[in-house]
Amino acid sequence: MNLKNRLSKLEKTKRGIIAEVECICFPPEEPTRVELCAEMEAVAAVSCPIHGKRFKHFADTVYRAICVPTHLDPHWRTWHSPQYVKAMDASFPSDRWPATKIGEPDGAARFVLKDGTEIHRMAPPPEILEYKSPTAVSHVLKQEQPS
Repeated sequence: MNLKNRLSKLEKTKRGIIAEVECICFPPEEPTRVELCAEMEAVAAVSCPIHGKRFKHFADTVYRAICVPTHLDPHWRTWHSPQYVKAMDASFPSDRWPATKIGEPDGAARFVLKDGTEIHRMAPPPEILEYKSPTAVSHVLKQEQPS
């Protein structure tokens, strides 16, 4: 191998490493897991400087009550790859995100971005009514003994 070929291969390797550092795509084996419409819009609005569109589709989810939006829950970082974490960090710019949780007097909570956009509202918890009976009634059936 001559010097020109070796330098060419080295340059290709260097370009590949630089491209890998600048890439903010989601890994194909880890679909994007966001649940709120505002989060989906934020993730879809950012393009990778190298590849353009960063993912094919959002991950399917089973319905659950959202207590804390995905981007506010720090635990998701522990079970995803460094590339996924980098892609999520690029999706939520610091001038708008993270949202702030604001408690309402009626017990409801809402999440508001730094620019004032409300992205999620949780209804107040339902009132728990306690049933108090003035007397407890119990019926015991007496079984007949065989003779």
